[in-house]
Amino acid sequence: MNLKTTLCCLTGLTFLTGSVSPPAQKPVLQNIREITTGENEYSSPVWSPDGQKLLFTDHHNDALYIKEVAGKSNVQKIKSGQGIGYKARWTPDGKGVIFYEKKAALTGPGTLFEKSINIKGGRERILTETTSTKANRTFTSKKNPSLKVYINPETLKLEAREGEGEPWIITPEDGQFYSPLVSPDGKNVIVNEGANMYLYSIHGNAKRKKLGIGLPTSWLPDGSGILTFEDETKDGHTISGSELYHVAIQTNAKTKLTNTPDKIEMWADVSPDGKRITFSDEKSGKIYVADLKFNR
Repeated sequence: MNLKTTLCCLTGLTFLTGSVSPPAQKPVLQNIREITTGENEYSSPVWSPDGQKLLFTDHHNDALYIKEVAGKSNVQKIKSGQGIGYKARWTPDGKGVIFYEKKAALTGPGTLFEKSINIKGGRERILTETTSTKANRTFTSKKNPSLKVYINPETLKLEAREGEGEPWIITPEDGQFYSPLVSPDGKNVIVNEGANMYLYSIHGNAKRKKLGIGLPTSWLPDGSGILTFEDETKDGHTISGSELYHVAIQTNAKTKLTNTPDKIEMWADVSPDGKRITFSDEKSGKIYVADLKFNR
């Protein structure tokens, strides 16, 4: 499936009298290195809160793996299960992983469990349990963990709620929205409608802004930009290529970070200090790390 066919930055303008804006900084990737070996294929890496480990899954989202970034440690498989790798994330303390697991029912929607698993002992804990037809994976930010953002599976609109409070709609427009990405400060969210990315204020106090084509996968820690990817296809079905991009939130400036026809780079994530990124090559199934630099 071509992500271009299935895929707003809200900025204030500051007028500085008598001042000159500094030249824009152009992002580049340096020192790209592979950190996985062997024949197994992996996907969708995510940095741990301390920037020392990576969490990733396989091409079918059916397993959870972790690996130390430094050194030559082996990949550690911590759990298997259908779909558990999709949008899995670290616990805030970095000692565990949060994932979703669905239990089917003979009738009705079944039960969606949000669980955590300790990466050392393997102990699991149920965080939430929902049987509603509106149940879906939720997204939040470090600065406001009680704020939950999610796609309503019945309406395909983006909604939010505080704790267990009443939800509100973020996307009033007609359309089918998917893949939300909450900003680090918890004030804005980027979401796809078709091939286009839009940035919304979560509390609906500004008009949405179009960011262009792509699938956003990670905010920079300071909220100044995002990482995206764009896939390519020759037959309309099989992905034949993909490259990584950086989009500046204030200016909408778009920079191509990779240009490798022999790889299919996707699912980039920025390290907590903003100095490195990780991504997967969906062609080989390898995980890579690279230094992220900004040059004038």
